[in-house]
Amino acid sequence: MNLSTKWMASCWRKRSHFLAFVLPLITLTACEVLDQKPESSFTPTNFYKNADDAKAAVSAVYDPLNNANMYAQVMWILQDQATDDAEWGNGRSTANQPKNDLDKFTFTPATATFQSIWSTVYQAINRANAVIGRVPAIAMDETTKARFIAEAKFMRGFYYFTLVRLFGGVPLITTETTSLDNLNVARASVDEVYTLIVQDFTEAENILPTTYSTADKGRATKGAAKAFLAKVYLTRQEWAKASAKAKEVIDLGTYDLWANFADAFLIANKNGKEAVFEMQALSGGFNEGSWMQGYMRPNFDRVNGVAGFGDDPPTENLYKTYRADDKRRNVTLKLYSATTTPAAPSSVLFPCYVYKYLDPSATANGDGGNNYPIIRYPDVLLMYAEALNEQGPNNADAYAHVNRIRNRAGLPNLTANLSQAQFRDSVLLERRLELAFEGHRWYDLVRTKRLIAAMKAQNPSILVDEHHYLYPIPQTERDVNPQLTQNPGY
Repeated sequence: MNLSTKWMASCWRKRSHFLAFVLPLITLTACEVLDQKPESSFTPTNFYKNADDAKAAVSAVYDPLNNANMYAQVMWILQDQATDDAEWGNGRSTANQPKNDLDKFTFTPATATFQSIWSTVYQAINRANAVIGRVPAIAMDETTKARFIAEAKFMRGFYYFTLVRLFGGVPLITTETTSLDNLNVARASVDEVYTLIVQDFTEAENILPTTYSTADKGRATKGAAKAFLAKVYLTRQEWAKASAKAKEVIDLGTYDLWANFADAFLIANKNGKEAVFEMQALSGGFNEGSWMQGYMRPNFDRVNGVAGFGDDPPTENLYKTYRADDKRRNVTLKLYSATTTPAAPSSVLFPCYVYKYLDPSATANGDGGNNYPIIRYPDVLLMYAEALNEQGPNNADAYAHVNRIRNRAGLPNLTANLSQAQFRDSVLLERRLELAFEGHRWYDLVRTKRLIAAMKAQNPSILVDEHHYLYPIPQTERDVNPQLTQNPGY
């Protein structure tokens, strides 16, 4: 039984509704709770009593990952659709206004997508703060207690890292919200947010285990904390720290590449040797399945009689960036035509769709068994290579790690003796091809200041400006919190 299964198990116990007293009501979703007291009878004083309570509380911190406002949909829109990898239109329906606004950079602070991610992440942060604040008082095994608190700190760091990369400085809330008083908090600086993120990941890496038993696979590990620290340092252009932390992940010996690129996305291999941190999905009618295999499949390609939605439609720009002999292309993407079976509508000018998350056994769009790979081991190898190159060109170790990934894809080694700029371009290209539709493209374009040029090359009619390097603070949040300032340009 993996972590997602354990989330469901915790739902079936009365203690899964341990935060009904907080605004907003924070309860584990999609649960049929049997033989329980009314939720209103559970309070902070009568819930946090034993190790089972603590475990349920920690599981609830992970739970928002597989929420429609996070990796069940909204994160794809924010991380992929507003890039040169995906574009609506060209014969496809553009009726979903928020998605189309992200796609065409016509979004505003009132675009619903931003409120969705903001509110969900802050609910998750409040759950983490509750664990960090209340679990220390529980009488239980001290080693397990320390791990639970470390997991909560890892997830709080993860959630704040999500917010700061999307919005810049955000309100820093590090204690549990238990009343309606003093809810208006001003934005902290970007540096202040990153200080907390580094602190949380560092404290987590010092305590979390390297691996778990099968029952707990999917929980945060030492390697995941180190990998996120490497990504934080890479984002901050602290190259020596980024390479050192990525090397620590490599030296753990816990992770490796599958022999074939396609193996990394087999449902049988989820939480396997390439998985550093994944959103957990559980098929079987528990409302905990993956939506990727349904949302990203086109509506004319039915699997088990179920039509998809064609979200995140890949661009011709991305498809043609792959070499024809790159083994990753036909695993990642599927190009249909009017003569294929099934046939694409002739109205769709470039009928290409994401293919790497197909679950052929799923009987509903939201019941896939696919985990979402938030950090996969090749990401770590490429971060390591990039950070090494930024410290000086022609680093043999940097070449070796990029070539491992290229060779698996059936491609030759990189050309030797590239300039520092040429190697930088090569690594970013490998990141685009290896990690397509895994949520990295937006952040890579933003942190390297290539967003405007990339979008212009893909579709010059989409107007992207400097202020688009940050998304706007949701207008609904500013309406209720006058201390929230808006990002410039909105």
